[in-house]
Amino acid sequence: MKRRTLLKGLLGTGVAVGSCVFRNPLISTAQAATIPTLIVVFQRGGCDGLNTVVPFGDSDYYNLRPTIAIPEPGNGPLSAINLNGFFGLHPSLTALMPIYNAGQLAVFPAVQYPDASRSHFDGQQFIESGASQRDISGWLNRHLQIRGVNSNLQAVSFGSELAQALRGSVPVQSFSSIDSFTLGLAEQDETALINTVMPVYGQSPTPATDYRRLVHQYGNVLFNNLDTVANIDTSSYQPENGAMYPGGSYGRSLRETAQLIKMNVGLELVTINIGGWDTHSNQGNGDPGARQSRRLREFADGLSALRQDLGTAGMDNVIILSMTEFGRTCKENGSRGTDHGHASSWFMFGPNVNGGIHGTWPGLTEADMVRGRYLQHSVNYRDIMGDIMVNHFGHSSASLGSLLPGHQYSSLGLIS
Repeated sequence: MKRRTLLKGLLGTGVAVGSCVFRNPLISTAQAATIPTLIVVFQRGGCDGLNTVVPFGDSDYYNLRPTIAIPEPGNGPLSAINLNGFFGLHPSLTALMPIYNAGQLAVFPAVQYPDASRSHFDGQQFIESGASQRDISGWLNRHLQIRGVNSNLQAVSFGSELAQALRGSVPVQSFSSIDSFTLGLAEQDETALINTVMPVYGQSPTPATDYRRLVHQYGNVLFNNLDTVANIDTSSYQPENGAMYPGGSYGRSLRETAQLIKMNVGLELVTINIGGWDTHSNQGNGDPGARQSRRLREFADGLSALRQDLGTAGMDNVIILSMTEFGRTCKENGSRGTDHGHASSWFMFGPNVNGGIHGTWPGLTEADMVRGRYLQHSVNYRDIMGDIMVNHFGHSSASLGSLLPGHQYSSLGLIS
Protein backbone atom coordinates (compact mmCIF):
# COMPACT_ATOMS: atom_id res chain seq x y z
CA MET A 1 0.00 0.00 0.00
CA LYS A 2 1.27 3.49 -0.79
CA ARG A 3 0.90 4.82 2.76
CA ARG A 4 2.80 1.89 4.18
CA THR A 5 5.53 2.15 1.56
CA LEU A 6 5.89 5.81 2.47
CA LEU A 7 6.14 5.21 6.20
CA LYS A 8 8.52 2.30 5.83
CA GLY A 9 10.79 4.50 3.75
CA LEU A 10 10.70 7.45 6.12
CA LEU A 11 10.51 5.73 9.49
CA GLY A 12 11.45 2.09 9.11
CA THR A 13 15.18 2.57 8.81
CA GLY A 14 16.10 2.85 12.46
CA VAL A 15 15.94 6.65 12.50
CA ALA A 16 16.00 8.04 16.02
CA VAL A 17 13.30 10.57 16.84
CA GLY A 18 13.50 12.09 20.29
CA SER A 19 13.64 9.25 22.80
CA CYS A 20 12.07 6.75 20.39
CA VAL A 21 13.59 4.61 17.65
CA PHE A 22 11.54 3.62 14.63
CA ARG A 23 12.27 0.11 13.48
CA ASN A 24 10.78 -2.69 11.44
CA PRO A 25 8.95 -5.03 13.85
CA LEU A 26 9.20 -7.90 11.38
CA ILE A 27 12.95 -8.14 11.95
CA SER A 28 13.07 -6.94 15.56
CA THR A 29 14.26 -9.44 18.13
CA ALA A 30 13.93 -7.08 21.09
CA GLN A 31 10.64 -8.58 22.31
CA ALA A 32 10.17 -12.28 23.00
CA ALA A 33 6.95 -13.98 21.94
CA THR A 34 6.25 -14.82 25.57
CA ILE A 35 5.96 -11.22 26.82
CA PRO A 36 3.12 -11.09 29.40
CA THR A 37 0.00 -10.01 27.54
CA LEU A 38 -3.51 -9.18 28.74
CA ILE A 39 -6.53 -8.98 26.45
CA VAL A 40 -9.61 -7.40 28.04
CA VAL A 41 -12.98 -7.94 26.37
CA PHE A 42 -15.70 -5.60 27.64
CA GLN A 43 -19.32 -6.69 27.19
CA ARG A 44 -20.81 -3.20 27.02
CA GLY A 45 -24.44 -2.79 27.96
CA GLY A 46 -24.64 -4.90 31.12
CA CYS A 47 -24.59 -8.64 30.38
CA ASP A 48 -27.14 -10.78 32.21
CA GLY A 49 -24.92 -13.09 34.24
CA LEU A 50 -27.71 -15.36 35.50
CA ASN A 51 -28.40 -16.63 31.98
CA THR A 52 -24.68 -16.75 31.15
CA VAL A 53 -23.44 -18.77 34.12
CA VAL A 54 -26.70 -20.51 34.99
CA PRO A 55 -27.33 -21.40 38.68
CA PHE A 56 -29.61 -24.29 37.77
CA GLY A 57 -29.05 -25.81 41.23
CA ASP A 58 -30.88 -22.86 42.82
CA SER A 59 -34.64 -23.39 42.50
CA ASP A 60 -35.29 -19.69 43.05
CA TYR A 61 -33.69 -19.04 39.67
CA TYR A 62 -36.60 -20.73 37.91
CA ASN A 63 -39.19 -19.05 40.14
CA LEU A 64 -37.80 -15.64 39.22
CA ARG A 65 -37.59 -16.33 35.48
CA PRO A 66 -40.61 -18.31 34.31
CA THR A 67 -40.11 -17.58 30.57
CA ILE A 68 -36.42 -16.74 30.06
CA ALA A 69 -34.64 -19.22 32.36
CA ILE A 70 -32.23 -21.72 30.80
CA PRO A 71 -33.41 -25.32 31.42
CA GLU A 72 -31.36 -27.63 33.61
CA PRO A 73 -28.72 -29.78 31.88
CA GLY A 74 -30.05 -32.89 30.22
CA ASN A 75 -33.23 -31.30 28.88
CA GLY A 76 -32.27 -31.09 25.24
CA PRO A 77 -29.95 -28.88 23.15
CA LEU A 78 -31.36 -25.65 24.62
CA SER A 79 -30.46 -26.56 28.21
CA ALA A 80 -27.48 -25.41 30.27
CA ILE A 81 -24.11 -27.08 29.83
CA ASN A 82 -23.21 -28.66 33.16
CA LEU A 83 -20.08 -27.37 34.89
CA ASN A 84 -20.15 -28.69 38.45
CA GLY A 85 -23.64 -29.94 39.25
CA PHE A 86 -24.87 -26.49 40.34
CA PHE A 87 -23.70 -24.08 37.64
CA GLY A 88 -23.92 -24.45 33.90
CA LEU A 89 -23.07 -22.37 30.86
CA HIS A 90 -25.64 -20.97 28.46
CA PRO A 91 -25.92 -23.40 25.51
CA SER A 92 -24.51 -20.75 23.17
CA LEU A 93 -21.21 -20.85 25.09
CA THR A 94 -20.31 -24.34 23.89
CA ALA A 95 -17.04 -23.02 22.43
CA LEU A 96 -15.77 -22.27 25.94
CA MET A 97 -16.13 -25.84 27.18
CA PRO A 98 -12.78 -27.16 25.85
CA ILE A 99 -11.07 -24.35 27.76
CA TYR A 100 -13.00 -25.18 30.92
CA ASN A 101 -12.31 -28.90 30.57
CA ALA A 102 -8.60 -28.12 30.18
CA GLY A 103 -8.71 -26.41 33.58
CA GLN A 104 -7.83 -23.03 32.08
CA LEU A 105 -11.17 -21.18 32.33
CA ALA A 106 -11.93 -19.30 35.55
CA VAL A 107 -15.66 -18.65 35.93
CA PHE A 108 -16.93 -15.90 38.23
CA PRO A 109 -20.72 -16.11 38.67
CA ALA A 110 -21.08 -12.99 40.86
CA VAL A 111 -18.60 -10.11 40.32
CA GLN A 112 -19.13 -6.45 41.21
CA TYR A 113 -18.22 -3.85 43.84
CA PRO A 114 -20.02 -2.43 46.90
CA ASP A 115 -22.67 0.24 46.30
CA ALA A 116 -22.34 -0.24 42.56
CA SER A 117 -23.84 2.16 40.05
CA ARG A 118 -26.57 0.97 37.68
CA SER A 119 -25.69 3.65 35.14
CA HIS A 120 -23.96 2.37 32.01
CA PHE A 121 -21.60 5.35 31.90
CA ASP A 122 -20.71 5.32 35.59
CA GLY A 123 -20.45 1.53 35.79
CA GLN A 124 -18.04 1.35 32.86
CA GLN A 125 -16.09 4.35 34.15
CA PHE A 126 -15.63 2.90 37.64
CA ILE A 127 -14.74 -0.62 36.55
CA GLU A 128 -12.29 0.46 33.86
CA SER A 129 -10.74 2.94 36.26
CA GLY A 130 -10.30 0.29 38.94
CA ALA A 131 -11.73 2.75 41.44
CA SER A 132 -15.19 4.09 42.29
CA GLN A 133 -14.32 7.70 41.60
CA ARG A 134 -14.28 10.13 38.73
CA ASP A 135 -11.41 11.99 37.11
CA ILE A 136 -8.93 9.16 37.48
CA SER A 137 -6.82 7.32 34.95
CA GLY A 138 -7.57 3.76 33.85
CA TRP A 139 -6.20 0.77 35.72
CA LEU A 140 -4.24 -0.42 32.69
CA ASN A 141 -2.72 3.00 32.05
CA ARG A 142 -1.53 3.13 35.65
CA HIS A 143 0.18 -0.19 34.99
CA LEU A 144 1.98 1.44 32.05
CA GLN A 145 2.93 4.42 34.19
CA ILE A 146 4.77 2.07 36.54
CA ARG A 147 6.07 -0.28 33.87
CA GLY A 148 7.20 2.40 31.45
CA VAL A 149 6.90 2.49 27.65
CA ASN A 150 9.22 -0.15 26.23
CA SER A 151 8.00 -1.27 22.82
CA ASN A 152 6.71 -0.14 19.45
CA LEU A 153 3.08 -1.03 20.08
CA GLN A 154 2.78 -1.78 23.78
CA ALA A 155 -0.95 -1.15 24.15
CA VAL A 156 -3.90 -0.95 21.76
CA SER A 157 -7.52 0.02 22.30
CA PHE A 158 -9.72 -1.36 19.51
CA GLY A 159 -12.79 0.79 18.97
CA SER A 160 -14.01 4.22 17.95
CA GLU A 161 -12.48 5.80 21.06
CA LEU A 162 -9.88 5.03 23.68
CA ALA A 163 -11.21 2.75 26.42
CA GLN A 164 -11.23 4.29 29.89
CA ALA A 165 -9.00 1.45 31.12
CA LEU A 166 -6.15 2.82 28.95
CA ARG A 167 -6.71 6.55 29.51
CA GLY A 168 -4.02 8.38 31.41
CA SER A 169 -0.64 10.07 31.16
CA VAL A 170 0.93 7.30 29.04
CA PRO A 171 -0.08 7.69 25.37
CA VAL A 172 -2.00 4.72 23.99
CA GLN A 173 -3.19 4.17 20.44
CA SER A 174 -6.85 3.62 19.61
CA PHE A 175 -8.21 2.50 16.24
CA SER A 176 -11.13 0.50 14.93
CA SER A 177 -8.84 -1.65 12.78
CA ILE A 178 -5.19 -1.73 11.76
CA ASP A 179 -5.99 -0.62 8.21
CA SER A 180 -7.95 2.39 9.48
CA PHE A 181 -4.96 3.74 11.43
CA THR A 182 -3.73 6.56 9.18
CA LEU A 183 -3.08 10.27 9.43
CA GLY A 184 -6.19 10.81 7.30
CA LEU A 185 -4.33 12.82 4.67
CA ALA A 186 -3.59 12.52 0.98
CA GLU A 187 -0.22 10.90 0.29
CA GLN A 188 1.55 14.13 -0.65
CA ASP A 189 0.17 15.92 2.41
CA GLU A 190 1.19 13.03 4.66
CA THR A 191 4.72 13.17 3.25
CA ALA A 192 4.92 16.90 3.87
CA LEU A 193 3.62 16.53 7.43
CA ILE A 194 6.08 13.78 8.33
CA ASN A 195 9.01 15.69 6.83
CA THR A 196 7.98 18.71 8.87
CA VAL A 197 7.39 17.09 12.25
CA MET A 198 10.25 14.60 12.33
CA PRO A 199 12.90 17.25 13.01
CA VAL A 200 10.65 18.70 15.71
CA TYR A 201 10.40 15.37 17.52
CA GLY A 202 14.14 14.94 17.16
CA GLN A 203 14.66 17.83 19.57
CA SER A 204 13.82 18.26 23.22
CA PRO A 205 10.69 20.35 23.85
CA THR A 206 11.66 23.97 24.48
CA PRO A 207 10.70 25.47 26.79
CA ALA A 208 10.23 22.17 28.64
CA THR A 209 6.76 22.84 30.02
CA ASP A 210 4.46 20.00 31.02
CA TYR A 211 2.24 20.76 28.04
CA ARG A 212 5.12 20.69 25.55
CA ARG A 213 6.47 17.48 27.03
CA LEU A 214 3.04 15.87 26.75
CA VAL A 215 2.66 16.88 23.10
CA HIS A 216 6.17 15.65 22.38
CA GLN A 217 5.50 12.31 24.08
CA TYR A 218 2.25 11.72 22.22
CA GLY A 219 3.89 12.60 18.91
CA ASN A 220 6.70 10.14 19.46
CA VAL A 221 4.28 7.34 20.29
CA LEU A 222 2.07 8.18 17.30
CA PHE A 223 4.88 7.93 14.79
CA ASN A 224 6.37 4.84 16.39
CA ASN A 225 2.95 3.19 16.14
CA LEU A 226 2.49 4.33 12.56
CA ASP A 227 5.83 2.76 11.73
CA THR A 228 4.85 -0.52 13.35
CA VAL A 229 1.45 -0.64 11.66
CA ALA A 230 3.01 0.25 8.29
CA ASN A 231 4.64 -3.19 8.24
CA ILE A 232 1.42 -5.12 8.86
CA ASP A 233 -0.58 -6.59 5.99
CA THR A 234 -3.93 -7.73 7.37
CA SER A 235 -5.30 -8.79 3.98
CA SER A 236 -2.87 -11.70 3.63
CA TYR A 237 -3.12 -12.91 7.23
CA GLN A 238 -4.34 -16.50 7.55
CA PRO A 239 -5.48 -17.73 10.99
CA GLU A 240 -3.81 -20.96 12.03
CA ASN A 241 -5.07 -24.29 13.34
CA GLY A 242 -8.41 -23.97 11.56
CA ALA A 243 -9.49 -20.95 13.62
CA MET A 244 -12.58 -19.17 12.30
CA TYR A 245 -13.39 -15.75 13.73
CA PRO A 246 -16.93 -14.36 13.73
CA GLY A 247 -17.66 -11.54 11.34
CA GLY A 248 -17.95 -7.90 12.39
CA SER A 249 -15.73 -5.58 14.38
CA TYR A 250 -15.42 -7.88 17.39
CA GLY A 251 -14.09 -10.81 15.38
CA ARG A 252 -11.80 -8.54 13.38
CA SER A 253 -10.33 -7.03 16.55
CA LEU A 254 -9.56 -10.50 17.94
CA ARG A 255 -8.06 -11.61 14.64
CA GLU A 256 -5.80 -8.56 14.44
CA THR A 257 -4.81 -9.03 18.07
CA ALA A 258 -3.59 -12.53 17.23
CA GLN A 259 -1.62 -11.15 14.30
CA LEU A 260 0.05 -8.49 16.47
CA ILE A 261 0.99 -11.06 19.12
CA LYS A 262 2.55 -13.32 16.50
CA MET A 263 4.55 -10.46 15.03
CA ASN A 264 6.30 -9.79 18.35
CA VAL A 265 5.69 -6.04 18.30
CA GLY A 266 5.80 -5.99 22.11
CA LEU A 267 2.03 -5.97 22.57
CA GLU A 268 1.21 -6.07 26.27
CA LEU A 269 -2.32 -4.70 26.65
CA VAL A 270 -5.38 -4.89 24.40
CA THR A 271 -8.94 -3.73 24.99
CA ILE A 272 -11.78 -4.97 22.77
CA ASN A 273 -15.50 -4.20 22.87
CA ILE A 274 -18.56 -6.30 22.15
CA GLY A 275 -21.90 -4.58 22.63
CA GLY A 276 -25.57 -5.51 22.56
CA TRP A 277 -26.13 -6.70 26.14
CA ASP A 278 -28.79 -4.20 27.31
CA THR A 279 -31.62 -6.75 27.13
CA HIS A 280 -34.63 -4.89 28.56
CA SER A 281 -37.01 -6.85 26.34
CA ASN A 282 -37.20 -10.14 24.45
CA GLN A 283 -33.97 -11.41 25.96
CA GLY A 284 -34.83 -15.01 25.23
CA ASN A 285 -33.68 -18.23 26.85
CA GLY A 286 -31.58 -21.02 25.32
CA ASP A 287 -33.11 -20.69 21.87
CA PRO A 288 -30.17 -20.07 19.48
CA GLY A 289 -32.12 -17.36 17.69
CA ALA A 290 -32.82 -15.41 20.90
CA ARG A 291 -31.29 -12.01 21.43
CA GLN A 292 -28.83 -12.86 24.19
CA SER A 293 -28.05 -16.26 22.66
CA ARG A 294 -26.74 -14.66 19.47
CA ARG A 295 -24.47 -12.30 21.37
CA LEU A 296 -23.13 -15.05 23.63
CA ARG A 297 -22.36 -17.27 20.65
CA GLU A 298 -20.39 -14.50 18.94
CA PHE A 299 -18.60 -13.73 22.21
CA ALA A 300 -17.56 -17.35 22.86
CA ASP A 301 -16.76 -18.26 19.26
CA GLY A 302 -14.43 -15.27 19.02
CA LEU A 303 -12.54 -16.13 22.20
CA SER A 304 -12.22 -19.76 21.13
CA ALA A 305 -10.92 -18.73 17.69
CA LEU A 306 -8.28 -16.49 19.26
CA ARG A 307 -7.04 -19.32 21.47
CA GLN A 308 -7.03 -21.74 18.56
CA ASP A 309 -5.27 -19.30 16.24
CA LEU A 310 -2.48 -18.55 18.71
CA GLY A 311 -1.96 -22.19 19.57
CA THR A 312 -0.15 -23.50 22.61
CA ALA A 313 3.04 -21.55 21.99
CA GLY A 314 1.26 -18.30 21.12
CA MET A 315 -1.00 -18.47 24.17
CA ASP A 316 1.95 -18.86 26.53
CA ASN A 317 1.83 -15.95 28.96
CA VAL A 318 -1.43 -14.61 27.49
CA ILE A 319 -4.50 -13.99 29.66
CA ILE A 320 -7.95 -13.06 28.38
CA LEU A 321 -10.35 -11.34 30.78
CA SER A 322 -14.00 -10.57 30.06
CA MET A 323 -15.99 -8.02 32.05
CA THR A 324 -19.24 -6.07 32.01
CA GLU A 325 -20.42 -2.99 33.91
CA PHE A 326 -23.25 -4.72 35.81
CA GLY A 327 -25.64 -7.65 35.69
CA ARG A 328 -29.41 -7.61 35.39
CA THR A 329 -32.38 -7.89 37.70
CA CYS A 330 -32.84 -11.39 39.07
CA LYS A 331 -36.52 -11.39 38.19
CA GLU A 332 -37.54 -11.04 34.57
CA ASN A 333 -39.61 -7.97 33.72
CA GLY A 334 -42.98 -7.68 31.98
CA SER A 335 -41.29 -7.44 28.57
CA ARG A 336 -39.58 -10.81 28.96
CA GLY A 337 -36.28 -9.10 29.51
CA THR A 338 -34.21 -7.87 32.43
CA ASP A 339 -33.29 -4.44 33.76
CA HIS A 340 -30.10 -2.95 35.18
CA GLY A 341 -28.86 -4.87 38.20
CA HIS A 342 -25.79 -5.53 40.32
CA ALA A 343 -23.43 -8.53 40.08
CA SER A 344 -22.74 -10.38 36.83
CA SER A 345 -20.54 -13.13 35.45
CA TRP A 346 -16.95 -12.62 34.30
CA PHE A 347 -14.50 -15.04 32.70
CA MET A 348 -10.72 -15.31 32.60
CA PHE A 349 -8.62 -17.88 30.80
CA GLY A 350 -5.08 -18.74 29.82
CA PRO A 351 -2.60 -21.59 30.28
CA ASN A 352 -1.53 -20.22 33.67
CA VAL A 353 -5.05 -19.55 34.96
CA ASN A 354 -6.47 -21.75 37.68
CA GLY A 355 -9.78 -22.78 36.17
CA GLY A 356 -13.07 -23.64 37.82
CA ILE A 357 -15.78 -21.74 39.66
CA HIS A 358 -14.54 -18.86 41.83
CA GLY A 359 -16.53 -17.18 44.57
CA THR A 360 -19.35 -18.36 46.80
CA TRP A 361 -22.94 -18.28 45.56
CA PRO A 362 -24.86 -15.35 47.16
CA GLY A 363 -28.30 -16.93 46.71
CA LEU A 364 -31.52 -15.71 45.13
CA THR A 365 -33.98 -15.42 47.99
CA GLU A 366 -35.35 -11.95 48.56
CA ALA A 367 -33.24 -11.66 51.70
CA ASP A 368 -30.10 -12.67 49.78
CA MET A 369 -30.50 -10.10 47.05
CA VAL A 370 -29.52 -6.43 47.06
CA ARG A 371 -32.73 -4.46 47.71
CA GLY A 372 -34.62 -7.68 47.12
CA ARG A 373 -33.99 -7.42 43.35
CA TYR A 374 -30.31 -7.64 42.42
CA LEU A 375 -27.74 -10.43 42.66
CA GLN A 376 -25.27 -9.77 45.46
CA HIS A 377 -21.58 -10.02 44.58
CA SER A 378 -19.15 -12.45 46.19
CA VAL A 379 -16.04 -11.40 44.25
CA ASN A 380 -14.76 -7.84 44.16
CA TYR A 381 -13.61 -7.12 40.62
CA ARG A 382 -10.48 -5.37 41.88
CA ASP A 383 -9.21 -8.60 43.42
CA ILE A 384 -9.28 -10.12 39.92
CA MET A 385 -7.30 -7.13 38.69
CA GLY A 386 -4.92 -7.43 41.61
CA ASP A 387 -4.16 -11.08 40.84
CA ILE A 388 -3.39 -10.14 37.24
CA MET A 389 -1.11 -7.28 38.24
CA VAL A 390 0.81 -9.25 40.86
CA ASN A 391 0.94 -12.74 39.37
CA HIS A 392 0.90 -12.00 35.63
CA PHE A 393 2.73 -8.71 35.32
CA GLY A 394 4.91 -9.08 38.39
CA HIS A 395 3.95 -5.95 40.32
CA SER A 396 4.65 -5.97 44.03
CA SER A 397 1.75 -6.04 46.45
CA ALA A 398 2.95 -2.65 47.68
CA SER A 399 2.39 -1.09 44.24
CA LEU A 400 -1.29 -2.04 44.29
CA GLY A 401 -1.99 1.06 46.36
CA SER A 402 -1.28 3.05 43.19
CA LEU A 403 -2.76 0.56 40.75
CA LEU A 404 -6.01 -0.02 42.67
CA PRO A 405 -6.38 3.04 44.91
CA GLY A 406 -8.66 2.72 47.90
CA HIS A 407 -8.90 -1.07 47.70
CA GLN A 408 -7.59 -3.63 50.18
CA TYR A 409 -6.42 -6.38 47.84
CA SER A 410 -7.12 -10.00 48.74
CA SER A 411 -5.63 -12.62 46.42
CA LEU A 412 -8.04 -15.04 44.74
CA GLY A 413 -5.27 -17.43 43.69
CA LEU A 414 -6.25 -17.17 40.04
CA ILE A 415 -2.85 -17.49 38.39
CA SER A 416 -0.17 -20.12 38.90
